Amino acid sequence: MKTTLLAIVLTVFFSDSLFGQTNFEIVIERKLSSPTCTLGYLIADKKVICHTLELPWENNIKNISCVPPGSYNGILRYDKNDGWRIQLENVPDRDGVQIHMGNYTKQIKGCVLIGMETDIKNCTVGNSKLAYSKLKDAFYGTSNPYSTPDKNIIVTFK
Repeated sequence: MKTTLLAIVLTVFFSDSLFGQTNFEIVIERKLSSPTCTLGYLIADKKVICHTLELPWENNIKNISCVPPGSYNGILRYDKNDGWRIQLENVPDRDGVQIHMGNYTKQIKGCVLIGMETDIKNCTVGNSKLAYSKLKDAFYGTSNPYSTPDKNIIVTFK
């Protein structure tokens, strides 16, 4: 009895749901696809954060196509000019797919750009810096983080 009780207490104490990693879930909800771009929304932890801009679907051709629908793990990168970005792992036949700032499809090589507004006619997003700040705030839970939370990043493309 004591052994069983101890096992239960230890299981609860070391449970990921209580003291370990939590998930930071991002959904890229694609809403419009044209021959020149794909536009949608970025939803973080069930809240719409901003608009997204991707390349059109071109059979997953590297640097020419948006990524296939599905869920991918994300990691944080700190080595670019913006100092912070999410990079996707295990995208089929791809590497270096990231969510980052930018406004035009010519700035994309298979990545996802984010912005606060869209221009459907010109396939652009605007005010990318603010959108990026909102995404970081959603991840850290504050605009002035003092450490990186222990979170699993999951990005789902629909």
